[in-house]
Amino acid sequence: MFATLNDSAITQWLNSLIWGFPAAEVFHIVMTGGFFGGIALLDLRLLGVHKRVPVSMLMQHVIPSLWWLFAGVVVSGGLLFLFMPLEYSGNAAFLAKLVLIPVGGLNALWMHIVLLRDQHRWDAHADVPGAVKLSAWLSLLIWMSTLAAGRLIAYFYGAHT
Repeated sequence: MFATLNDSAITQWLNSLIWGFPAAEVFHIVMTGGFFGGIALLDLRLLGVHKRVPVSMLMQHVIPSLWWLFAGVVVSGGLLFLFMPLEYSGNAAFLAKLVLIPVGGLNALWMHIVLLRDQHRWDAHADVPGAVKLSAWLSLLIWMSTLAAGRLIAYFYGAHT
């Protein structure tokens, strides 16, 4: 399947563009930086930084942007994959990144559906519950690991069998 995609017209066309890969990479870096920055703001607030800012207010402003940024990350990441599908399909760092992204999403889903249910009780007036703090720490760890895996892709380039 990856060999077919590698030989496809879209991959051939993308690789014919002189500035195609660098442009897609810059777009991916900008979207990823914005996404991780927003996640870091939320997680750090949940860990006790800037306690004067209610969590609900920060979430109201940051989460809509996170959705757009994540869409940009997915689109640009998919585009980057299309430049070298065969190479990426065997890249250990890329495969690790593909595992970490849904793990980060599941942690966020768990936090928003289960852990933040009673957020109104502690939003701006009390300490954040321990389970929420643990999820915030996990979030930072997962997304930093995702960033590291993304950067390590270049070091595993050409390592597929």
